[in-house]
Amino acid sequence: MSQPYEIDSSRMPVVLGSALRVPSYAYANWGIPAGSNREESDEQYEIEWKGGSPNQMKYVIEAITATGLGNYSQMLRDENARLVAKIVRDSKEQLNYLEAGAGTSTFSVYKKLKDDGFDLDKLYGTLIEPSQKRLDIMIHGDEKTPGLESLGLKEGKNFQAYAMRDIDVAGFVADNSQNIVSCVAQIHHHAYLDTPLKCLYNLLKPNGIIIITDWHNSMWEHPNRVYEFLKNEFEWPDKEEKLKEFVRTYPKALEKAPELSELLEGANKHIRRFWKGWEAVRKREIERGNFKPEDDIFMLEAHRPIEQQIASMVDTGFVIPTHVLDWYIENPKQLVPDAGILYVTVGQKIV
Repeated sequence: MSQPYEIDSSRMPVVLGSALRVPSYAYANWGIPAGSNREESDEQYEIEWKGGSPNQMKYVIEAITATGLGNYSQMLRDENARLVAKIVRDSKEQLNYLEAGAGTSTFSVYKKLKDDGFDLDKLYGTLIEPSQKRLDIMIHGDEKTPGLESLGLKEGKNFQAYAMRDIDVAGFVADNSQNIVSCVAQIHHHAYLDTPLKCLYNLLKPNGIIIITDWHNSMWEHPNRVYEFLKNEFEWPDKEEKLKEFVRTYPKALEKAPELSELLEGANKHIRRFWKGWEAVRKREIERGNFKPEDDIFMLEAHRPIEQQIASMVDTGFVIPTHVLDWYIENPKQLVPDAGILYVTVGQKIV
């Protein structure tokens, strides 16, 4: 059953989800009152991820690699692991590391450190993920995925894990306790960035580092971009009826969206290619009888141009230095040459 600001897309080739999932600064374009529905917007992400399956990430990776663009998910994980490892190697003391949306990316961090011959006891992890199922796999592994225990790490000794949202950490993790916080393809699961960023800011020690590696584009800022994408690149039985419903629900869908820079146009092109790849993977697995409701992901997301993310970080109090600890020079760092689709941003808490 559809929720407010949502059409029933269950029979479409991709599931849209609620418009409450788009970046909050774009709410007016979707007919949503500015500043409204804070809790409801986070709930729309919980529907997707808290009960989500391990197959979600598997299918995401298949979808992006099928496009020929490369494994963007792994690129983000590798860059985060590289930066965390560099900070840890340069430190002479044990560091506290918190990861919001912990999982495969966490394994990448510790695997990188172990491969580099580093003493894993010098990094204590606080690992947060809404899905207990995902946390269990991260810790213990399964038949397809190695867990942190396979690296010799022990819960309680090397890390603690919480099945919760990043915005619920107060009371569980002490303020001013973390040296490093990282978010790998995670922070965009909030329509409003100010609340999660403030929570993470409070956890950091003075001069602590936040590393955000994420997808960026402007596809979901305006319903016209989504409408044109659905109309021109997808086919399904009740397409005409659903496009009319889309316009009734989001009247600005027929208004031309603003022109974009070349980098943002490139990012939007890449994210559209991903969703066409997702359509193919989803259809294949449905036909094979493998696809379950909890395997699905929703198209409308809070991806935003890198400038919007940085503005929110600065408003929170983070400094975005051009030289981070004198070794990370390009900040934010663009990972795909012809498109603003993947960036790594490093911020510091200077107090």
